[in-house]
Amino acid sequence: MDETFTLFVRLCKEHGIIAQESIINRLRELSHGSETVLDLSNHTLTIETCAVLGKVIAHDLAITSVLLSDCMLDEEGAKLLLAGLAENTVVRVLDLRGNNLRQVATVAIGNFLKKNQTLEALFLEWNSIGIWESSFLVFCEGLSFNSSLQHLDLRNNKIDHTGAKELAIMLRNNTALHTLDLRWNNLGLVGGRALVDALRQNTSIVKIDASGNNIPRDVMTSLENEAIHNEDKVRLSTNTYVKTKTLSKEIDILKSENKQQLVQFLNEMELKNSQMNVCNDSNKKTINHLQDTLDERKSALNALRAKLDLSETSLQLSDEKLKDQTLLLEISRKENVEISTKFENQIKQEREQRSQLENKLHKELEDTQDKMNDYRTKLIEVERKYTMQSDQVTSLKQQVAELKSEHSVVLLDYDTRMEKERKAWNEEMKSLKSTHANEVVELRSRMEEIRKSEEARNSNMRMRQDALANELSELNAKLVQERSNHDDELRLQRARLKEEEQAQASQLQEKIRSLMSENSENLKQISLSSSKLEEAHATKVATDIELDGVRRILNTVQRQLSNKDADTEEKISHVRQELNKRIEQLMHDSTQCSVLREKVTCLEKRLEDQAASNKDSLQEKEKIIDHLREQLRMTKSEMERVKEDELLRATSLQNAILSYVQGVKKSSSTTNL
Repeated sequence: MDETFTLFVRLCKEHGIIAQESIINRLRELSHGSETVLDLSNHTLTIETCAVLGKVIAHDLAITSVLLSDCMLDEEGAKLLLAGLAENTVVRVLDLRGNNLRQVATVAIGNFLKKNQTLEALFLEWNSIGIWESSFLVFCEGLSFNSSLQHLDLRNNKIDHTGAKELAIMLRNNTALHTLDLRWNNLGLVGGRALVDALRQNTSIVKIDASGNNIPRDVMTSLENEAIHNEDKVRLSTNTYVKTKTLSKEIDILKSENKQQLVQFLNEMELKNSQMNVCNDSNKKTINHLQDTLDERKSALNALRAKLDLSETSLQLSDEKLKDQTLLLEISRKENVEISTKFENQIKQEREQRSQLENKLHKELEDTQDKMNDYRTKLIEVERKYTMQSDQVTSLKQQVAELKSEHSVVLLDYDTRMEKERKAWNEEMKSLKSTHANEVVELRSRMEEIRKSEEARNSNMRMRQDALANELSELNAKLVQERSNHDDELRLQRARLKEEEQAQASQLQEKIRSLMSENSENLKQISLSSSKLEEAHATKVATDIELDGVRRILNTVQRQLSNKDADTEEKISHVRQELNKRIEQLMHDSTQCSVLREKVTCLEKRLEDQAASNKDSLQEKEKIIDHLREQLRMTKSEMERVKEDELLRATSLQNAILSYVQGVKKSSSTTNL
């Protein structure tokens, strides 16, 4: 806190002000300690000292509370202090009790509250800020603009009912103030009711004390009830805020866990891919190793030939070895008991028939070589078929994707065409309706003109009998011509409409046929892809059968080799393990092929669903076409009905005109008589 003391001393020297010793001592005490409260209570402050203190406080030092109670502040000094505090963003508590602040200081406090948005507590007990209405209005406006002040003490400030109304207006706009102390003022009944009305709209005030203001008890209870209600609301809002905060934290934790799980899943996928690559490499190595082992077997078989030549000298040793082998085989391999007994019998027979055994051994060696060669070729064919199947599966996937894209493009083209045709059809219908309405209006206007002319002629009939006869004949001729012209126009329009309908129907049928042909082509492609899949499945089954045959051959070869010599048994067991691994790998590959087949079946189902949806859309559009045809038929029937009505009207008018002419002639003949 040395900064506060040094800054105060420096500013006093710059402005040529004699610093007050009490203030210097207090600041020196503050600098030696670790307090954050500037307590200058009961110290008389001059205007110059207030100006310097305002500049010191404006520098955002480590002071959080400023206590200036009973400091005999002048209004100008208070104004200078508040101007410095307006720029401060650290001070949270301001105590100005017992300074008899009046109009100018009240206005300064209002302006300070407008600018400063960090002060949380303001104590103004034993002042006179409520005497002048204009300055108190500025003070209330500052409170309404402030969004940080939570505690306000206005005890004994001579606030009357008008000030209470201003405070009520402020409370309607302020949402930060929590406690308000208005004891020992002069609010009265009107002020109390205004505060009650304000608290019904304000939800932030949780404590208000207005005792000693001549307010009736019922108004005081309503004030307390509103404050308690607001306190409950604040408590609920804080609880909801805490709950939402905890929920948001839990959501963030879940999101982070999900992200970690995703990262772990991706890492596991990468590890699996690397393991797959390692497995492929190991498979290649095992194949090479199998080829080496086959070569070793050839050499071992050649060694067996040499051993067979020396079998006469080592029969006794072989008998003992065979006995030991039979004991071991009985313990470990129960399945090979029969083969071992047969082998013992064959060895006993070998003593009698050596020549036959040598021939048989030669034949068996040749057969084993042929079988090993066949096994190698079959392994190569299996690998080739597996590669072919994988290529076919990839090509089928590409074909399915191309079919999907082509199908979607065809559907889009069909939808755009149908919309264009629908729009054109609607426009033609509108034009036909408009032409029909115009024709009807023209006919009605003509009939109205004829009626008017007939009424005019009836009024002057007696004076113009001869002229009327001539005019009637002319009118009849005109009507006949107009009728013939109208009939010709109707016939032309009918023929044109029929031709247009036929052309549009033919176009729609052609489009439907083209779409049906495209759908049939798509179905053919799907059937081809399914046939290819069936072929791939058949090849897979064949490879599985071949694998089973190879496995059986391997088992027989292994049994024969195990019975031939004990020295080669370890090598054969090693080769057997490797072959089993290879078979397991092939089985794994077959499972992958089955998974791919399931995926292809899913794709086929999707294509079938899309084809069904396309059929449904075609049926819906055919229904729309039928509906449009029904509308055309209805419009034709309406036009024919209108024509019949017009013909009936024309005939009725003609009959009326003829009857009128006959009546006129009869009247003229009677007058002549």
